[in-house]
Amino acid sequence: MNNKLTVRLLGKLDVRGDGKPITITSRPAQSLFAYLILSAGTSHRREKLAGMLWPDSLEETARDNLRHALWRMRKMLEVASSTRFLHADDVTISFKESSDYWLDAAELEKLSETASADELIAVLSTYQGELLPGFYDEWVVLEREHLSSIFEHHMARLMSLLRDEKRWLDILDWAERWISLGQKPEPAYRALMSAHAAKGDMSKVAATYERCVKSLKGFGIEPSEQTKELYENLKAGKDTPKSVPISTKLVAKEISSNIPVPLTSFIGREKELKEIARLLSSSRLLTLTGPGGVGKTRLAIQTAHDSIKKFKDGVFWVGLVGLSDENLIPQEIAQSLNTREISNEPLIETLKTYLKSKDVLLIIDNCEHLIRACAQYAEQLLSASPKLKILATSIESLGLFSENTWQVPSLPLPEMQESLSLKELQEFASIELFDERAGNAKSGFVLDERNASSVAQICRRLDGIPLAIELAAARIKVLSVDEIAARLDDRFSLLTAGSRTAIPRHQTLRATIDWSYDLLTERERILLRRLSVFAGGFTLEAAEAVCSQGMKQSDILDLLGRLVDKSLVIVEADSEVSETRYRLLETIRQYALERLVETGEASVIRDQHLDFYLSLAEKSEPHIFRHESVIWINRLDKELDNIRAAMEWSTNSGKAVAALRIVGSFVYFYFWYTHGNLLSELQHRIQLALSRPEAMERTLARAKALNALGFMNWADTYPTDRHPELEEALSIGRELGDPWNTATALRYLGLLASMQGNYVEARSLLEQSLEISRTMGPEGKVVLSWTLTFLGDVALNQNESNEARSFYEESVAILREIGDKNFLAYSVRRLGLLAWREKDFRKAIALCQESLSLNRELGDPRGVLACLAGFADIAVVQGKFARAAQIMAAVETQLAAMGMRLLPVDKMEYERNLALLRANMDEKALAKFWAKGKEMPLNEVIAFALEET
Repeated sequence: MNNKLTVRLLGKLDVRGDGKPITITSRPAQSLFAYLILSAGTSHRREKLAGMLWPDSLEETARDNLRHALWRMRKMLEVASSTRFLHADDVTISFKESSDYWLDAAELEKLSETASADELIAVLSTYQGELLPGFYDEWVVLEREHLSSIFEHHMARLMSLLRDEKRWLDILDWAERWISLGQKPEPAYRALMSAHAAKGDMSKVAATYERCVKSLKGFGIEPSEQTKELYENLKAGKDTPKSVPISTKLVAKEISSNIPVPLTSFIGREKELKEIARLLSSSRLLTLTGPGGVGKTRLAIQTAHDSIKKFKDGVFWVGLVGLSDENLIPQEIAQSLNTREISNEPLIETLKTYLKSKDVLLIIDNCEHLIRACAQYAEQLLSASPKLKILATSIESLGLFSENTWQVPSLPLPEMQESLSLKELQEFASIELFDERAGNAKSGFVLDERNASSVAQICRRLDGIPLAIELAAARIKVLSVDEIAARLDDRFSLLTAGSRTAIPRHQTLRATIDWSYDLLTERERILLRRLSVFAGGFTLEAAEAVCSQGMKQSDILDLLGRLVDKSLVIVEADSEVSETRYRLLETIRQYALERLVETGEASVIRDQHLDFYLSLAEKSEPHIFRHESVIWINRLDKELDNIRAAMEWSTNSGKAVAALRIVGSFVYFYFWYTHGNLLSELQHRIQLALSRPEAMERTLARAKALNALGFMNWADTYPTDRHPELEEALSIGRELGDPWNTATALRYLGLLASMQGNYVEARSLLEQSLEISRTMGPEGKVVLSWTLTFLGDVALNQNESNEARSFYEESVAILREIGDKNFLAYSVRRLGLLAWREKDFRKAIALCQESLSLNRELGDPRGVLACLAGFADIAVVQGKFARAAQIMAAVETQLAAMGMRLLPVDKMEYERNLALLRANMDEKALAKFWAKGKEMPLNEVIAFALEET
């Protein structure tokens, strides 16, 4: 080789420069060199390296040892080459990935899944044995298992390829080489049997099978059914069945005899560790559950280290990653405990005897794929060993009567609407994790004011799942934070840069969820896929209606419960409406949605989702203006994301009429009105649906949607001229003889004229609407009450106070009668406006209080701020200018933060009184109290406004 530096770590430690040996004299320096070159390109903090290599030394001593080891290593490398292989500063040390070197382990890791037999032979020839024989550092044992699993995986692939190519002599050579390395590889024995059979030597087939039996007996196991079947078929003269391929599954087995030492720092989780310790103190069997990547294993490792002094006879780690045969679980436990098997005695009995009087904590990691056997063995050991405690990790619980389960939560996240400083963001463990891992991945990365918002977005969109955040942080080598955030819609392609030392299923986000998905039954997979059409959560009723195609509705609850048990669905109890809701983490939802699309039934399930939420919208309409309105608004509020998803699907799938029916349901006028910051979004959705060919027909649904645009013109005073839409709605209503659409279109045309100052025209249109609504009977009372209030607004603008009062009072009476708290809040506030103009402050304050109470109950932020503006208006009229300035400043600040505007009459009155305030208040005093108001949170503003009432 022409490389300046040639390094072999497999089977021996051999370092050469230009072909000449380089001697690294001390064992710690050798370990440090191997660790750095195996993770070339990664910067490691000095304190981490010192603690890893000298764990039993004082911190200062460990750091001093690190400096000496680094100096010694540098000297040896400089003698061999002028190339600078190491980068070190005061904080970190790394091996330069770009330097001129060759490493046998790196060649092994780079092997492609598509490599040919000859390419495999070329690289596998460099494997001379296990990594760094004679080294027993914790990190070496972990990396050794990892590289060994890669070697075995590619050896199995090589056997398969050579067999397919009928290269029998090569099989004889390479299978024996594999066996000679001290492994007990069944694929090698199977390949040897096939090769001998192909050469017609059946005696060697039988001898090879006997060698296999004898070899495996040393592990207390028998050959697999696959090996037995192959032998029987060859012995009978049959061809090797195609259904029995040589295994090529890649596994990575964790260390079982010692507690693993992770290569990265442990971040956050102080509360979680305390809770686990508390539960473990009162439980003999505690299972940590949660979805893949949430950090169950990491918490278990930390708990193990924290618990060493609490258990007289020790804490032992049993890692089941890569174990596929449940009968080998006792062997894994025995290996961890360093317990020898006794002849003619089942190993589980030996373990029970050994542990009978021992004060031990046994940690069994990754139980989910062997869940039933883990439960059986745990129960037997606990029954026989009164002092034994078991901490298990699994996607689902073991299901034992004595078991205590605890769901591992995701890392804490900043709320979407929170505006936090950089220092406040850094206190969240999810942000801290991204910051540190990104800093390790790319020297010089700094979390600052410019990128903090994008980092917070990344952590939120990845649900605070530690593995997903770490994979995202690893991408900082090639993408900016903003680019990572922008690409999260395709997160499964983006998050594929996992640690080389991680188990295979933790090296990509997709592999992590694949693991959980593959453990499900087919019916569980069907339901999980179908649940992906829900956005923002769902109820059992919705799941039964949308997802039960081809299965009984009564089965959904049971299947849903199983998905909850397996940490794929989250339960969210809702005390407000006595209703349980469920949701999928967004990452799991995206994965399941991809799977749903692959099945070809996505359109059918989306149609059923649309039907359910269209039905909910139309069912809600008669309730929203009655006594039960608050319950229904709360329910609809929780379904906002599903409503959006249903509208989007209907608009884009040739079913735009359904979208018109949803937005046209009168409930949504008010529902979206109470979410004023979403009005522009709804306007866009309506116009998109109206433009679709299938929605062009002059139907009542089209008229209602057009009227919705008129409503929004009033609710948010859009500059767009809505006359054409409202005229069309009016003509459709008249053409189809529909009084509701006719009266509604006239009302909004009247409102439009009123906002433009055309009060005579406005009064005429509103009176026509009033005349029609009085003929509609009980169902017309909502239309009637609204029209009366708007006529009151016109009279108020024309300074006809008595007439305005008459209209408002009739409207309020009807609204109280039918129990419509929604519009009652607005009409009551109008009566309050009349009262403060007439200086009846007691009455004005009482009416404002009532309106505020109703709006707070309804969760209408615009209404709340309008009431606060009302209290400011009262203060101006009373001459309490400092008080008014404070409240007005707070109102303007909150409106801007929420992206809302006051309704037209509220806005006109507010601006009239603001002008009075500025005319009557000293400029400096105004600035002083205005500044105070701007800093007040909403709850403080409300308390301040009410304190004098």
